[in-house]
Amino acid sequence: MDESIYAVLIETAAEDVGVLDELMATLDLPPQAVSSYEDLESATGITYILCDTQEEASAARTHVTPILRQWEHLLSEPIRKIDETTIKREDWSESWKKYFHPFRASNRLVIKPSWEEYTAQPDDIVLEIDPGMCFGTGSHGTTMGCLQYIDELADAPDRPYSLIDAGCGTGILSMAAHRLGYGPIFAFDYDPAAIHVSDENLTRMGIREQVQLSEGDVHTIRPPFQADLVVANILAPILLTAAENLAAMVRPGGRLVLSGILTSQYDEVLERFLRLGFQDIERRAIKEWTSGVVRKN
Repeated sequence: MDESIYAVLIETAAEDVGVLDELMATLDLPPQAVSSYEDLESATGITYILCDTQEEASAARTHVTPILRQWEHLLSEPIRKIDETTIKREDWSESWKKYFHPFRASNRLVIKPSWEEYTAQPDDIVLEIDPGMCFGTGSHGTTMGCLQYIDELADAPDRPYSLIDAGCGTGILSMAAHRLGYGPIFAFDYDPAAIHVSDENLTRMGIREQVQLSEGDVHTIRPPFQADLVVANILAPILLTAAENLAAMVRPGGRLVLSGILTSQYDEVLERFLRLGFQDIERRAIKEWTSGVVRKN
């Protein structure tokens, strides 16, 4: 087995990582091909396009370089570097850990990696995850927005109970929902790697049997029930094309959390769901990302 990961490395300003993630989602790249992180100490953003061979990395660099240059006007500054690199798999699995430490995502929810200790406060709900190479540590503005809504809605007078986690990634939203008293919970993702990581994280938390987990595409999957709350932490282009199927997952009177959306794109996504019979309830912005709640008529 080849012990190396071949990649295209794109270096930007740290604040541009989220925008670049959104733009990269429009390219015809395989699942889990794009991975990124922000090094806030050096104000540097690193985005990788992961490939299986050197030849694939060279072809990917040739393909994306002119596209990236066309996108530069959307970023805070020009792209600093586009290069090819080779990463040892053991180095990859360890290197990003220095950027992931315990943090508070909402009033009650604290996220901590499985390899670090944390002393909980009396009302804390601690979620322990190992994200592997999947999206969803909770620190990203989209995932944090979802966690905050799940936490706050758990105390609403007409609180939701049943929940669908659309695009579950690491399973972090399902973990939070279970600890806050939601159920039943159905979680799905199109990426088998995400299902594997979610399964491991749910098992580590001792709640694997309490979450129905399934591989499926948001455009076509049919969950086993309509939910009081559907949380869709999915990029804006996918929310737009999958809107009708997502709407069908919400029971009449139920809520839908829309997330994964750049603030500049939120109104377009919201309008799509208003035309499908939803009411605009509220929204919030975290950095350049906006998440919101709509209610089905």
